[in-house]
Amino acid sequence: MASTWEEVEVARDESRHELVLSGADISKKIERKGLDENIFRLVALNFLEISKTSLSSLSPRLSNLASLTNLVLHRNKLTTLPDSIGKLSKLKLLDVSCNELTRLPPTIAGLQKLQTLNINVNHLTEIPDISSLIQLHILDMSHNQLVKLPDGITSSSLELLAQILANSNQIVEIPPNMSELPSLRTFDISDNKLTAVPPEISECPKLKEFRYGGNKLKDRKLARMIEQCSTKAILDYLHAILEKERKSAGGSGKGKEKKKKKKGRADDVMDDLSKNLMKILHFGEEKGVRVTVADNVLDVRQYIVCCVVRHLDFSKSNNMLKRFFNLQTKLHDTTCKKRQLATIATHDMKAINSPLKYEARMPSVMKLYPLGKMREITADKLMRELRKEADEIRKEKKRNTVSGIHQYLELLQGHQFYPCLVDSKDVIISFPPITNCEATKVTRETTDILVEVTSSKNLDACKSIVEELLESLLEMGLGSEKPCQSGSQEEEATGGDSVTVSGNQVLIVEQVKVLDSSGSLRVVFPSRVDLQSELYRVERD
Repeated sequence: MASTWEEVEVARDESRHELVLSGADISKKIERKGLDENIFRLVALNFLEISKTSLSSLSPRLSNLASLTNLVLHRNKLTTLPDSIGKLSKLKLLDVSCNELTRLPPTIAGLQKLQTLNINVNHLTEIPDISSLIQLHILDMSHNQLVKLPDGITSSSLELLAQILANSNQIVEIPPNMSELPSLRTFDISDNKLTAVPPEISECPKLKEFRYGGNKLKDRKLARMIEQCSTKAILDYLHAILEKERKSAGGSGKGKEKKKKKKGRADDVMDDLSKNLMKILHFGEEKGVRVTVADNVLDVRQYIVCCVVRHLDFSKSNNMLKRFFNLQTKLHDTTCKKRQLATIATHDMKAINSPLKYEARMPSVMKLYPLGKMREITADKLMRELRKEADEIRKEKKRNTVSGIHQYLELLQGHQFYPCLVDSKDVIISFPPITNCEATKVTRETTDILVEVTSSKNLDACKSIVEELLESLLEMGLGSEKPCQSGSQEEEATGGDSVTVSGNQVLIVEQVKVLDSSGSLRVVFPSRVDLQSELYRVERD
């Protein structure tokens, strides 16, 4: 019987949950005697990576690893995957990129908790029906030989699918009902064999990044726009076409007039986009803000995204600060789904001592000064008071359950530890999803803020909400100003209840890095794929 590899022995003896086998030495072992089958006895594994090797096949015993949540098999020589892979019911990430796969087993339909499927750079000509992958967020099938998108890709069950990367294939058409995907934000179908874009795609409610270059389109104007314009301008153009088609089907005979209107609308959009600027500052290694995520918070509220916004001016009008707070309230009620999906917190940077730590603490010893309170209180006592207040309102209004505005209180029910964001002096500055803290509250004198969004659901939600907040701040005119391109001067605000912004606005956003407990990067925001010129011009340092 072949001897057990040293790496496998260590994982077994130490009951490790992770095993990484990568590189030339592992490849030589595989070439000599094949993959060590004892790997498939490590039933405690939840993370397995085998990469950069000559591995060409996997044993059906892979299904023994029933606890796997992450399976990374990139940069090998795999030509097939075992059917038993469909039994890995806890799998959240499957990465088989950069292999030699010609097919995927239909059993992948059983991976109903899968959130990320990366199959790029293979030799696939088709993909099995994916409609059962109801938790799927990211699908990367770029650089294959696909002639069509997978069956089921427009299924209403894929309500979380946010990113589809299908570039560099042989795809000849896009299903017209892509608008059935309510969460789709990024759709890359560049470098294929498409000749047309279904105008219905303009009705995708959250689509912000649409890449279509490298296709031979019959519509020459659309081809030029795809090379030169933002996603929003392209979608507006397609929407105008869709409206025209629908009206024509209804018997309207005003095609030429509508064509002129369509052109004017697209041109107006492009003019608007040129006015405002989102300026992204790269993370500074010496002074940049870092947030370290402790292991103990992962089971409570694991996702956090942050950024810093510089040079804000809350004195532009008497009610600018109020509008800022109202914006957060509106986002909490709508996009954040009454805090059930995510929670926003903003902090005055002058009051923050970085680096920061995002961790979980026992409620009985977790002390903080809640926003609007001048006394220190423990987290468990604060929760009792808030629940009592919610119950009194429920009784007063004669309801069976607490109102929607108070339902976020139940998000921490049953948890022994509560999440908190702590600065370098051990001061709690945030207790999500419950409250900000008094020490870092934003005032009229605040110029720089830290934006913090947390969620127990998914990372994409955090990013999406930060983006919406930043876009709204820019629209409000809260940032600095740059000279108008026409050379005209902006009128000064007179101190009334509102301010008219006629000049070009600049919002300066600085990257923040979120690290895990070992110092490895979890997320940096905004990265190069965030804030992709949908509504505003973007400059990156």
